Amino acid sequence: MNSSPNEMRIIVPKGCDNAPRKRIVINFTIALLKRQNEVIMEYADESIIWYQLKDKIKLDGQSSLFESLQEENKNIIDYLEIYQVITHGKYASINGVISLAKGSKIDFCDVYTFSSNAKTGKVKEIKSYRL
Repeated sequence: MNSSPNEMRIIVPKGCDNAPRKRIVINFTIALLKRQNEVIMEYADESIIWYQLKDKIKLDGQSSLFESLQEENKNIIDYLEIYQVITHGKYASINGVISLAKGSKIDFCDVYTFSSNAKTGKVKEIKSYRL
């Protein structure tokens, strides 16, 4: 069993990193779970909005995002399994399962909107669905 979120196992299907935007979505998802602020700052627009729909939470801006991650329940994550990453233009989605060390699992789907179609586009909005 892992002793910190930085030790979580990551399972990514083959071919999921065949496009730069897919790799960004994977890295950003991992950074959110591991609370890696440097990586988040690299990919997130300063005015990022993160809707956590199940809990009816709207985080507005990088500082709000970082505050939330710092205060967030620090469950130990055993592994992250990514099923698919789909990208098209300035949109992307990622889905899979987060397995907690306590034995519970969270199925998730995050839908991303980037600031532009360009490779340099930043994450502008995330809508997170959690079960």
